[in-house]
Amino acid sequence: MIIGWIRLAFFALIGLTVVYFVTAIYSRSVRRENLEKRWVREGLEGDRDGWIEAGMKAYDRGLKRRLLWLIYIIPMVAFTVVFFWVNWD
Repeated sequence: MIIGWIRLAFFALIGLTVVYFVTAIYSRSVRRENLEKRWVREGLEGDRDGWIEAGMKAYDRGLKRRLLWLIYIIPMVAFTVVFFWVNWD
C-alpha cells in the first residue's frame, strides 16, 4: 500500500514539475511583453534591450517569481495531509 502512495507522489512531482516550468516560461514571457509595451507606451529612449533585461532581472528576484514555488508546496502539503489522514488508523 505504501508503494502505491510513493508511486503516486513520484508521478505527481513529475507532473508538478511540468506545470511549474510551463507556468514559469509563460510568466516570464508575459513580463517581458509588458516591459516591451511599457517601453513603447512611455516613449523611453536609450538602450531598450538593456532596460528590458534589467526589468527581467528585477522580476527574477521578485515576489511573483517566488510564488511559483506554491505550485509544488500546496499540492504536496495536501497530499501529505490526505496520506496521513487515510493511513492514521
